[in-house]
Amino acid sequence: MGKKHQKLKKRVAVLPVLMKKCKSKKKKCKIYLITSREQGQWIIPTGKLEKNLSNRQVARLEAFEEAGILGKLDEQFKVQVQLQSPRGKKKRKTTVFLLHVKRILNQWPEKDERKRKSISIESYVKTLSDKKLKRKLRAI
Repeated sequence: MGKKHQKLKKRVAVLPVLMKKCKSKKKKCKIYLITSREQGQWIIPTGKLEKNLSNRQVARLEAFEEAGILGKLDEQFKVQVQLQSPRGKKKRKTTVFLLHVKRILNQWPEKDERKRKSISIESYVKTLSDKKLKRKLRAI
């Protein structure tokens, strides 16, 4: 496999997290998930690398386009993982960023193509196989 073909498999993903509920012991941090277009599986917003955008810009763009979420990327949170494609056929090298949710939109570009929901970070972590990502999320 050539280098050019390998680059096509790289992705950028974003974990939109509502942090204001993390501080209280009674409330838990919430993470927003969206459905994949074809399979309807619950995933985090993910996109391809884009020529004229940094990985951080792609992460913010995917949160807006796919989930209708605006926010600020965490300066410290960045992790490289291998994520399964929604169809489960491929693993892709993915850079994951954490987005502090500031605004949740009622209308967004892919609203008619996807559903959005929030779950506790603890519930999301239980679904992960990547140990590095689990550790980072448990540290929040």
